[in-house]
This record gives sequence, C-alpha cells and structure tokens, in this order.
Amino acid sequence: MTRDIKALIRDARLPEATVAVCLHADLVAEVEAAERELAQEQARPRTSLGDGGRAREIAERIEALRRQMMEYTVELRLRAMTRPQWRAFVAEHPPRKADDGSVDERDKYIGVNTDTFFPALIRRSVVSPELDDEDWRLLLDERLTDRQVDQLADAAWRLNRRDVDVPFSPAASRILSSEPA
Repeated sequence: MTRDIKALIRDARLPEATVAVCLHADLVAEVEAAERELAQEQARPRTSLGDGGRAREIAERIEALRRQMMEYTVELRLRAMTRPQWRAFVAEHPPRKADDGSVDERDKYIGVNTDTFFPALIRRSVVSPELDDEDWRLLLDERLTDRQVDQLADAAWRLNRRDVDVPFSPAASRILSSEPA
C-alpha cells in the first residue's frame, strides 16, 4: 500500500486526550475508611467457616461507593491547538513584570502569566462536554481541587507542547501475542 502524503496531511487531526474528573471526591474518605475497616476485619481471627460475612458486607459497601464515585465522574475531552492558534493564545497571556521591569519570578519559567494562562488553557482545550461560563466558574473556582485543575492543565499543556507518540498497550499486546492469529 502506497501512502499518499497529500491525503494524509489533509486528513490529519490534532492530538486529543481525556481526563476523568470525579465531582464527588468527598467519597474517597468513605472508601478509605471502609478499606481500613476491611483490613481490620480480615486481620481478625476467624472462629468459624462462616465467619467472613462481615468482610463481604464491607467489600460490598466499598464497591457501592466506587460505583457511586463513577456515577459522579465526568470525562473531559481535550484537543490541542494548531501552531498559529497556540502562539496567539500564548501572546494573550504575557508574563507579569516585576517593579524593576524584569519578568516576575512566578512567570519566568514558561513565559506566560500563570494566573491567567492555565485556567484559559483548560477552557480553550476542553472540547467536550460543552460548558458555559457559569459551569466553568463553578468547576474551576469552587468544585475542583488545585490538584484536579493541575491535572487538566497538565493534559492541555502536554497536548500542545509534547511529542505525539503512538501509544503502546501492554494489555492488548499480551492478549494478542497469547492468541493464535
């Protein structure tokens, strides 16, 4: 099969990634408490063969909490910008200046105003689901932790500033290499 470079270029697509965000992260504490309770129950000496009922009950509670967390987890799809779009976007967030006119220390490393750049980068990069200004305000300012916002910002940064590699799936490779073709 010969590859038509012109067709490949015309059919090219920008890199995309997904980030799963749990909007009920408070349930993590409940899962952790139940995990500790389960560990204690499993460490307790058994007095009979049917003595594992409590452990099963705790395990079922953990699984129910996990399912509940999954119900409140949204997958955000992010897409990279084209090179001209990226350069224009970066230009919209010039680094702050210190009193002496030099670049503010907070912005020196990547050369943008980090206070405005990353929230705007997230908003610009997320292509699905569609969110309005109020959704974004609630999400970024009131509902997500700093770490969750960092995960979104990191994903958006990687899409625009890192190499694009063909992903390797160890799980798929194991399955395919163990089965006859």
